[in-house]
Amino acid sequence: MLNDRENILSALREKSLKLREVMKRANVVNEEVCQTLLLKMRDEGLVKFDIHSGRWLIG
Repeated sequence: MLNDRENILSALREKSLKLREVMKRANVVNEEVCQTLLLKMRDEGLVKFDIHSGRWLIG
């Protein structure tokens, strides 16, 4: 799971991405796991979600 977090952060360093794009670039197979990690990282202040564009970005 720690490796998935690092992969997600490295994918988001390039540009803001939608959930499916994050999963593809970070090589996370399960959508629920990816979304849970993104929500935890949002609570920690590492990433943000733009509700208008539906994209995740580095916080």
